[in-house]
This record gives sequence, C-alpha cells and structure tokens, in this order.
Amino acid sequence: MKCSSTLNCLVLSTDYTREKVQVDLLPPSRRSTRGSKSVESAVYAYIRAIRTLGRTTVNTIEIAAALSIPVSKVNAALDALRRKGVRVA
Repeated sequence: MKCSSTLNCLVLSTDYTREKVQVDLLPPSRRSTRGSKSVESAVYAYIRAIRTLGRTTVNTIEIAAALSIPVSKVNAALDALRRKGVRVA
C-alpha cells in the first residue's frame, strides 16, 4: 500500500516490521451546539412535568439522563433558573 504523504501514513517501526500503513483521518466530530437558553428551557420543562406528576424532588443525574445532556449543562441551567426565582428541590 503506497502513501502519498507521511501526513496520511502511520509508520510502524518495530524489530519485526518496517512498513507504512494508510490511515484514514476523520474530520472532527461535531458537537451538539444547543444554546444554554434551550437547555435551560428543557430543564425547566422537565422539572414542571415532574412536579405535575406529583413528585417533589428530582436529581441532576435523572434530568441529564432524561434529556440526554451532560450533568454540567444541567447544573448550569439550574443555577440560571435559581437566579430567575425558580425553586429547584
């Protein structure tokens, strides 16, 4: 297998082999770019739904799992909601 440049080749150099192997470089994966406002709205809607169902407590891990977002984003959204006066139990 011939490589056009060393940028696209991985050179294996051990005592047993000295050959070049083609490596496909994938473009960087796109991150989900949900704005903090939409995450905040989703977290607030989830909390309201939980309260409607009669539950009085919910944890950040449960919210993150239900919305498929990182816990850090849930925590940031909860801080923003607290500053706006939403009581988070």
